[in-house]
Amino acid sequence: MSIDKTTDVGSFRSAVRAFVTEHAPRSDVRDGLRVPADPTEEQGLRRWYAALFDAGLLGGGWPPRWGGDPAHRAEHDTVVMEELIRARAPRPLDQTLLAAHCLIAFGTEEQQAGFLPRIRSAEHVWCQLFSEPGVGSDLAALTTRAEPLADGSGFRVTGQKVWTTDAQWAQMGVLLARTDPSARLQAGITAFLLPMDAPGVEVRPLREMTGSAEFCEVFLDGVEVSNDLVLGAVDDGWSVVSSGLSSERGYVGANAVQLDVMHDDLVALARVLEIDGRPAIEWDDVRDRLASLAAEVAAVRTSAARATGRLGSGTPSGAEALVAKLAYTELNVELCQAAVDLISSGRGTGDTFAALRDNWFHSLLWSRALTISGGSSEIIRSLVAQQLLGLPRSWARTS
Repeated sequence: MSIDKTTDVGSFRSAVRAFVTEHAPRSDVRDGLRVPADPTEEQGLRRWYAALFDAGLLGGGWPPRWGGDPAHRAEHDTVVMEELIRARAPRPLDQTLLAAHCLIAFGTEEQQAGFLPRIRSAEHVWCQLFSEPGVGSDLAALTTRAEPLADGSGFRVTGQKVWTTDAQWAQMGVLLARTDPSARLQAGITAFLLPMDAPGVEVRPLREMTGSAEFCEVFLDGVEVSNDLVLGAVDDGWSVVSSGLSSERGYVGANAVQLDVMHDDLVALARVLEIDGRPAIEWDDVRDRLASLAAEVAAVRTSAARATGRLGSGTPSGAEALVAKLAYTELNVELCQAAVDLISSGRGTGDTFAALRDNWFHSLLWSRALTISGGSSEIIRSLVAQQLLGLPRSWARTS
């Protein structure tokens, strides 16, 4: 049963908070740990995602015929994300939401009818098959090729993808492959809807420095994809991925409340850590750094709110979503580094300190991944320079 969205935002927030408290499958979820550890946890996560859709907390902005709510507004998405983060509950899978966005914007009626209900029921988890070895944020340089089958019924895909989040438990993937090798830059790339159990698909999880395996490499060895799984027009996959990534970057920016939670944890660390026999929070230099970081958090929150507001209203966010993504991920790293600096300068004991310390060490390692996913900080800065400042491209390819 959907949560009522015709009430004021405060009442909606209270309802969301109560729902999350009652139904979230686990608490104190660490950033970057989304892949279930075992089948029991996987079923719990799928039930959780389905419950969020059933309550209208996910997919509210979809067309009503696919389960959207006419009363849904952009601020509802913001409230839901804030409450999930503050409760440290599992957040929606951005790869799945990106797939839904692309299906709604570019999918045929048959594709939407076949896949959107399975996303809502959490029967399907999705991944995105974009990056390749040697080709990260510069997607236009991808070399995975999709060649037409002799009978014209589809394409044969050969290549390798890497840094594919959630591939090990995904049923479907949004795949980019080159269909016209003679075309330049973004032209000649097509988007496909790829069943992850198709013959010729091999998924290999990659162990990360956090100890987990959230990313994968995916090998595509002559995988046959039928014409009805082409998303959008042939050779126009760049339009599909651009739309999806714009939405994803804005969504990352909307997570700025995570920075508030991290700052709270940093203050908590300063209270339980001692430097020269006094709580770290009592030292002026520590308080100055905490205050400076609090100001930066407030600035990022404002930037993120503007970007997500534009996306929610259907207005192209342009460089604002890029700025929000960049600011969020870079400040995330800065907060983690501040925590590690603090830990290295003092002494702490007890369970509270141990839990904070372990979480900060994990967060520092994971924070670097955030500066790469959805477009590396270097690529984002280049795009901001072009779109916001009107500067020329810093490089150019001839092919």
